[in-house]
Amino acid sequence: MLKMLAVAGLLGMAIAAGAQSSYAPAKENQDAVFTALRAEWAADLREKKVEASVALYTPDAEFDQPDGTAIRGTDALRKLYATVTSTYDSRILFFLSKVTETGGKATDSGQYRELMTSRADGKRVMIQGGYTTEYHRSSGGKWLIARQKWEQWGTPIALDLAAHPVIALSFDDLPAAGNLPQGMTRTQIAAEITAHLKAAHMEGTYGFVNGIRMVDNPDARQALRVWLDAGMNVGSHTWSHPGLPNVTAEAFIADIARNEPTLAEFGQMRDWKWFRYPFLWEGETLDKRHAVRQWLSSHGYRVAQVTLDFEDYAWNDAYGRCLAKNDSAAIQWLHDSYLANAAEYIQLGREEQIVAFGHEIPNVLLLHETAFTTHMLPELIAQLRQTGFEFEPIAEVERDPAYAQDPDAALRYGGTLPDQFMDAKKLPYPPFDPKPFERLNTICK
Repeated sequence: MLKMLAVAGLLGMAIAAGAQSSYAPAKENQDAVFTALRAEWAADLREKKVEASVALYTPDAEFDQPDGTAIRGTDALRKLYATVTSTYDSRILFFLSKVTETGGKATDSGQYRELMTSRADGKRVMIQGGYTTEYHRSSGGKWLIARQKWEQWGTPIALDLAAHPVIALSFDDLPAAGNLPQGMTRTQIAAEITAHLKAAHMEGTYGFVNGIRMVDNPDARQALRVWLDAGMNVGSHTWSHPGLPNVTAEAFIADIARNEPTLAEFGQMRDWKWFRYPFLWEGETLDKRHAVRQWLSSHGYRVAQVTLDFEDYAWNDAYGRCLAKNDSAAIQWLHDSYLANAAEYIQLGREEQIVAFGHEIPNVLLLHETAFTTHMLPELIAQLRQTGFEFEPIAEVERDPAYAQDPDAALRYGGTLPDQFMDAKKLPYPPFDPKPFERLNTICK
């Protein structure tokens, strides 16, 4: 089994190569040449074009396996590719790589991290190691693979996910998240999103409030009243949404305190002393991190940590532009990519927990009260249910002992709770597909 995983790792390297360079070449032309080779290799493998893949090698090419055995020649490579591509899907990242070129030979070497998915049962494992690929230039001037060596380091990490994970939904930037599409109001969005939550029996869901969003904004004030009248809860997201690394601890604490009268006015008897860090940034120095956490604790706040985040807010502005143009095809792409990225990054967050804690923990999903997330919420909830998720309030979820742990690390960008432990311990992230930010920023412009 492990031998096959390592062999599949070679093919996974090719699958990802088209999207990510695996080396830092000294010469500019090397980057273009070898990136093109990787893209060709990746496309052939993704499309299961075994013959095209084999054609990328010299007739006597050699693949050295981690156990010391070697596969040589076209026929053996053909069998290898046919077996592995029908057995596994692969996703891979490369690190600390380099390319050297001398005359008609070149070497590409570095480290990899790979996520292997069995096509038979969907089980996934993460493996790490090193690789070396030697190229020879043919008489016709084309670079061909002459030798590959694939090393596997340590034991693969099995990323077996629970059949029925637990999740709480939470919403940031209330009561005015993101830009409003033309013709919509904050009150309208609040009414729609709370109706969706009530239909899913999720009364008591927390929304984290920035008081500044209601200054001179009667629509936003009314939206927050609608949220609370529907049986939802509120917590603090600071008054003005500063990033902690961009201000002093004293200024950040003052901004939290400034938000309290708003929360007391609207939250009244509810438990509003839950705090969500803006951007999930908890401090780039330990002194700053400790100062804010000590103030929060001494004033009765609990940090509302997050375990799952797919940056749902990134779809909202594009949605407004596409609505204005009545571009139904673009809106359909936004719909499909939103759900696909939710699935991708929710699974990633769960797999991170296995790496960071050794097991899954109950989850908190970060969302925003934007127009597009409001539009997508019923389908997102349905997708979560189909995945097996069971829904609980955030107060119940964060009773899990993992939420009492603190990575106690100076992190410039923070992130979800698993992110923080991964970064603090320098643990390997499972490979993942990038979010489509470039297209989101340009669609319907």
